[in-house]
This record gives sequence, C-alpha cells and structure tokens, in this order.
Amino acid sequence: MTTIPPNLLDEVSRLALVGVAKNCGKTTTLNFLLGSPACADRCVGLVSIGIDGESADLLIGTKKPPIHVKRGHWIVTARDALAKSTARVEYVESLGFSTPLGEVLVGRVIEEGTVVLAGVRHRGDLRKGIDVLEKHGVDLVLIDGAYGRTVAAKAELSDALIVSTGAVLSSDVDEICARTAQLVDRLALAEVEEDWQRELLGEAISQDRSLLGGQGVEPVELPSKSALLGLKRAGALWTEEIEAIAIPGLVSDSVVEHLLAVTGKGRMLLVPDGTVLQASARRLGRLERRWQVRALQPARILALSINPSGIQGHRVDAAALAHKLRERWPQICVFNPLHSAAAHA
Repeated sequence: MTTIPPNLLDEVSRLALVGVAKNCGKTTTLNFLLGSPACADRCVGLVSIGIDGESADLLIGTKKPPIHVKRGHWIVTARDALAKSTARVEYVESLGFSTPLGEVLVGRVIEEGTVVLAGVRHRGDLRKGIDVLEKHGVDLVLIDGAYGRTVAAKAELSDALIVSTGAVLSSDVDEICARTAQLVDRLALAEVEEDWQRELLGEAISQDRSLLGGQGVEPVELPSKSALLGLKRAGALWTEEIEAIAIPGLVSDSVVEHLLAVTGKGRMLLVPDGTVLQASARRLGRLERRWQVRALQPARILALSINPSGIQGHRVDAAALAHKLRERWPQICVFNPLHSAAAHA
C-alpha cells in the first residue's frame, strides 16, 4: 500500500504521532495527514509535546520540515513560537499558564502558512490543551509526541497512534524492523482478560499503589507505595495464591530486576498501558520470557509511516522496508508519506 485508506481516521478523535527515534519523519507524516482525504471535512487541531515545526533540530542542527496549516485549523502553541509562524492565527483563548516561550494559547488559523508548536511539556498541559480544542469544536486532535516521551500514546489522551520509523535507525532493514518492534510491541500489549485482573489493576490505579493479587484473593498491598521500594521488601508476600502484580506507575529497570528475582510459577504483570514500561528492551525481553504482561488499555496502532532516508546519508529500499514491516504486522497499514503525498497531488 502506497497511501492510507481515506477512512483510516473516521472513528478517531485524538491521534498521537510517535517516532521510534528522532528524524524518523514524524513531521512529514503530520503534514501528509493534514493534506490527505483522511482529514478532509474534519475540524482539525494540532498540539505538540515539546517543540515542533522549527527549521532545524535544536540538538543536532539537522534541517527539519515546517508544519503547514490551512485556514480553519486550530493550534495550541506559545506566544513566542507563534511569532515564528508564517500562518495568520487568530488568538482565541489562553490556557492559563506560561513557559519560557511565553503564554500558551489556543488559536484558529485564518490564513494558511507554517506554524511552530511549543509550550506543552507535561501530561496535564496536554490534557488541558486537548480539552480546550474540543470545546471549540475540534473533532480531530493531532498530537505530535516528542521522541523519548510516549505520554501522547497514553489511552487517556489519545485513542489511536501512528508510529514513524525509518533508516535513521539503521542501514539494515531487519534491524529497523527489530528496533521498531521494541516500541510497537511495548505500546500494543495484550489486553487484560479476566475480571479479577481488571479489578485488581483498577484498585491499584485508584489507590496509586502496587497491589498483589489472584483469582478469589483479596488484594495485598506492598510494604511501600513505591513499586521499587515495595518490591524490595515483598519477598514473603509472594505466596502460591498470588498470580499477579498490578503496577499503576513506572516500570523501570530496577523494578523489572526485582520481578525477575521472584521465584516459583510464572506470574502476570498488569499495567494501565504500555507507556509505563520504561525499562530497557533487553530487560523487558527477559521479563516477557517468564511473565505475562497485560494492559488495561493497549494502544491502537493504526499505521506505520516509513522514512527510507537516514540523516547519516544512507538510504534503504523503501519497498523492502515496507514489506518487512507488513510481514511483522499484517494488520497495520504501512505507508511512505512522501510517496503518498505525491499520489494525492
């Protein structure tokens, strides 16, 4: 498939764009979506975690594509970032907080051009921005998630994802696919199935503390609210009737090491979604060989966008990369936004 189905976003109201690495083509993908039939007849709003739309990467200096918006689009950005935009934007509402780039505001595009999105740094900021956009009639929010921060993929903030990947990861197609799998498989975990598991995880989230449990077993609190500190002192609590641990927060390398040290039968790790899994791919791989990992709300990944060019100067065969990704995820749409944009032109 060289493009995306025009109805790909029909049942989506909040779409997060997440990159496997920097310079995977996330902004190119965003521009493609804005000009595609999938966004036609939708009231579209844009918000970014971090900064997007600047002319060069702030860390490594590589050139970046601008974000192109049309009349009627809505944006969330900081006042100083707006000053760097060529689009004419009508000020509509302040979000009530400021950053080093100035007041963060919601605006409506009244003359097309380019914009810089900035000012949203935390989950609460993002949630507020989305809420205000939707209050003004936006029915499709496109959330640009910064590399290394998968907060945009949280189920409470977005109902679907597009993941960008490409040659910046490697000159080898198999390696690109393997690196992509580390993120995709983490976000698209298997869903919690049993009622007792759902209840245990729901209680852990409600209490904001990790709980041990099993079918027909009353939840058991860890000795500390912190999963890491609690696991250090939880040895005697791992009785035969304990089948799972529900962790509502961060699952780090240290947490995984403590779980791997638990002896006896295989057990289950229950998490709200894959964004809390922040341990290394190697440790998570070890964990998944011994434990089942389930999420209350797995991410819904609609598509993979590919960038066959690496900033290092090499290219990979786009068709071969797309084929390899489709083999690995036959249920997910794979497309090259540059070729797709040409097809729509």
